[in-house]
Amino acid sequence: MNAAKFKALAVAMLLAGSHHALSAEPAARWWKGNTHTHTWWSDGDTPPELVAKWYKEHDYQFLVLTDHNIMQAGTEWYPIDDTRRSVTQIQQAYDEYVRTYGTNWVETRTVAGNREVKLKTLDEFRALFEEAGSFIFIKGEEITDSFHTHSIHMNGVNLAEFSAPAGGSSVANTIQRNVDAVVAQGERTGQPMFIHLNHPNFQYAETAEDFMQVDSAAGDGFFEMYNGHSGVNNYGDALHESSERMWDIVLAKRLGELNLEVFYGLAVDDAHEYTVWGLGEVNPGRGWLMVKSQWLTPNKITEAIKRGDFYNSTGVTLRSLEISDAGITLDIEAQAGVEYRVEFVGTLKDADLTPKTAPAPEHMHAETTDHLHDTITSYSADVGRVLSESSGTHAEYKVRGDELYVRARIISTKLHPNPFAAGDVEMAWTQPLVVKQAAK
Repeated sequence: MNAAKFKALAVAMLLAGSHHALSAEPAARWWKGNTHTHTWWSDGDTPPELVAKWYKEHDYQFLVLTDHNIMQAGTEWYPIDDTRRSVTQIQQAYDEYVRTYGTNWVETRTVAGNREVKLKTLDEFRALFEEAGSFIFIKGEEITDSFHTHSIHMNGVNLAEFSAPAGGSSVANTIQRNVDAVVAQGERTGQPMFIHLNHPNFQYAETAEDFMQVDSAAGDGFFEMYNGHSGVNNYGDALHESSERMWDIVLAKRLGELNLEVFYGLAVDDAHEYTVWGLGEVNPGRGWLMVKSQWLTPNKITEAIKRGDFYNSTGVTLRSLEISDAGITLDIEAQAGVEYRVEFVGTLKDADLTPKTAPAPEHMHAETTDHLHDTITSYSADVGRVLSESSGTHAEYKVRGDELYVRARIISTKLHPNPFAAGDVEMAWTQPLVVKQAAK
């Protein structure tokens, strides 16, 4: 073969190989991310660049900055000398900000003798962090609403634009109207997005009954079944259900009685504090999502979450997870010296779903002026009970056909390094398998 023919053949082979590499679809993989955190744009104690830096350095691949009723856009100035806030924490964050990014990046001014810092927009700082296949931002907002004395906070994820609090005629109606607003924005813009109810036990503002009938026909049935904020009462108390127990009540009622779609649960950290650390502080890294997707882009991650292709974690990593009509199979990525227990939690089709009500104690009446929750509602222990369990790093559940749904809860013996509550161990939770027919 002469030199000219050899060169032509080599070029043809190279082009063919390049075309194959570009056209090949990547395999789906797990991406770690958080859909709830705060910065100087609202009530976080740290500027957004340092917040993003923390998540990227701790192996997150996507992050949703969800400040209260604002997106990181427009012109805003943050008061460094505001005595209504912790001056020590603000100064600490400011010093780290200047040390990390320099005075050419950090813009300041003085108004009436008080220093202010110009907040960088997401469009300004995202280029410092985003890398294809490594780290992305997804736009978001904590839509902060209320009904009477009840705080109703909901996170819009992958929003195209700001979503104002919608208000409503009740707690349930306020939740629904905010869901409707985000669904409408998605339909109008053609962009996939969703909204999740945040920390229902924060100030014990919502009960399972307040959100079990949310219309999720557009795939918008989501709430935080775990939130790492130290003040949100994840575990409830003698008179209030835990957030995870709410999940089972909502799933059982929607699937077994109300003829509504599945409701997904999320784990988040809801971080506000990056300058002080430890038990009782509101730190990052307590809970997150692991999302299965071929691509790390805002739309593809959002679409995967809307399909339920994710699990939640506070430290346990799954090596594999398969959910099909036949059942759930999972393998845990083991850590040395750590033991694991897997509980398959669900509700059977013949479970008693009748709510039982009783008057609330007098002290609860004094806690609210609107008396929306003057009764205590409870459900049978058959709602969300352990259907089977096993020890070790491999677990399987085979559908029998008499279940409404089943989900896996993975419990390790490893203490969480910075827990929501003292004694918390690292855990993980799968999304529910809705059982439609008996296994063959």
